[in-house]
Amino acid sequence: MAMLTQAFRYAYEPFVFGKSRDKDNREVYAQAMKFFIIFTLLAFLAVMFYLDLLKFIIGRDYWAGLRVVPIVMAAEIFMGIYFNLSFWYKLIDETRWGAYFSLAGCTVLVLMNVLLIPRFSYMACAWAGFTGYGVAMLLSYFVGQKKYPIRYDLKAIGGYVLLAAVLYVAAEYVPIDNIWLRLAYRTVLLLVFVAYVVKKDLPLRHIPVVNRFFR
Repeated sequence: MAMLTQAFRYAYEPFVFGKSRDKDNREVYAQAMKFFIIFTLLAFLAVMFYLDLLKFIIGRDYWAGLRVVPIVMAAEIFMGIYFNLSFWYKLIDETRWGAYFSLAGCTVLVLMNVLLIPRFSYMACAWAGFTGYGVAMLLSYFVGQKKYPIRYDLKAIGGYVLLAAVLYVAAEYVPIDNIWLRLAYRTVLLLVFVAYVVKKDLPLRHIPVVNRFFR
């Protein structure tokens, strides 16, 4: 997730400033946000659904700590959304807001670590990161809507988040002992998400090469 977010950052920042003079730039930013969330949710589901295989990359001694993975990945999504949102104060030359939001998120993160680590150990770190990034993200969104309003498609984004949450719960809380049956079941769930994306926002007829087979 961190690599995906970082790759997006390298590609997106030049794009934003290149588009800053276009009349329809805000619609483009809104679309970029939606597709960023779609693909990070897809990455989240893929990692969580195949964690039974991915965990062999690390030693068995660390498997107990894998319960932090969904929390940390969600925190990384928040960080990516925060980065997406951060361009409004750069475009209007009020970059001090970035310092305010970062300071607020960092304060929450540090306080939660100090107060909760003695009791909850490394789980506190995961939740602290999740909450800290969440605070910075929300502050940037609400202030940004006042200073540089962008009409994000919150209904569509909410639908994707809800679907991802439902599929994640369906994968985690349906007991299937056989690993191969479990992986097959989760693959079907992942394909449900992909099918929803294709139906709603990525029609196959609009994809180069693939569109030859779908009209």
